[in-house]
Amino acid sequence: MQVTNITKLKVKYKIELDNGKHFYVSEDTIIKYGLIKKIELTKEQLKEIIAHESVESTYSKAVHYLQYGLRTKQEIKDYLTKKEIAPKVIDEVIEKLVEIGYLNDEHYVEAAVTDYFNLNLKGPYWIKRKLQEKDLDKDAIDKYIAKICTEEAMIEMLYKIIEREFKVRREAKNKKIQKITQKLYTNGFTSDIIRKVFDIFFEDYEEENEEDILEEHFRRAYSSYSRRYEGYNLKQKLIEKLVRDGFSYYTAKDYIEKQDL
Repeated sequence: MQVTNITKLKVKYKIELDNGKHFYVSEDTIIKYGLIKKIELTKEQLKEIIAHESVESTYSKAVHYLQYGLRTKQEIKDYLTKKEIAPKVIDEVIEKLVEIGYLNDEHYVEAAVTDYFNLNLKGPYWIKRKLQEKDLDKDAIDKYIAKICTEEAMIEMLYKIIEREFKVRREAKNKKIQKITQKLYTNGFTSDIIRKVFDIFFEDYEEENEEDILEEHFRRAYSSYSRRYEGYNLKQKLIEKLVRDGFSYYTAKDYIEKQDL
């Protein structure tokens, strides 16, 4: 068969054949196969050109996707599969990307662990769970978590978080500890390391006067409950609310007993 016409389009070239059929190729494919008007192509040559163009087109899509950030091999595969590209072509493109260093799952793991830990303030268990969802090598995940999320680094990070949270929260000390602990545990830190950092923190911690905080919580509770209760029932409801807010039963009871209710 013979090439009858080559038309340059916005991105690709349209190749027309004397049998009435046509196909599209990139400039790289034009150059690689020396495609010009009136050139004769065998069926095997045409098949090779189209296969090459399929790989090149898929490769361009993958590179464009990579411009938005690091990706895993599985993410590239999922992305290209959604575009209904043949699995064989996808595998060839992924192999090519790995060979030239555009895809490297181990580098991805290292970068991800670093960012999750230092920027997102996530702990080892959260990071491990997140990366395992991406079908990444478990040994690589464990390797970089151990390298980056060291005990020393976690202690320094958690100390700063606890210090900041204690300053901004207007709550009873026990309530602060409870909420901060839950937050850190949810973010992937173990109860052991959280407890250890709290112990370190309280070595230098200056106990604040909780009287003002207790008064704030009492006023809010009184504003709500005094509309529905009175006398003994009101006192009991106020004590229960203050205990839920993190104050000890005896602290709450003594405070309520001193109020003129």
